[in-house]
Amino acid sequence: MNFEFTGILLRTADNKRSVSVEATTLAGALAELSDMFPSMGRVLLDNTGSLRKAHRVFLNGELVPHPDETMPLGDDDRIEFFTAVAGG
Repeated sequence: MNFEFTGILLRTADNKRSVSVEATTLAGALAELSDMFPSMGRVLLDNTGSLRKAHRVFLNGELVPHPDETMPLGDDDRIEFFTAVAGG
């Protein structure tokens, strides 16, 4: 599957907009990304290894309101993360 990155995640992916990984679940894909880009793992995952709530997951252009780490993924899937930005 392909992951597409913007913002802070783009920087943690060595400025690669798109990265392909082989995994069958969201958890497996997140583990692959964390291995490839350790700084991305710290941004995507909390201390328990779960996806941080600040990220919105889009699967093939559709928002996944409550992404489950056991969510199955296929070779042709495209995943995007949009990160909430706060400040003042």
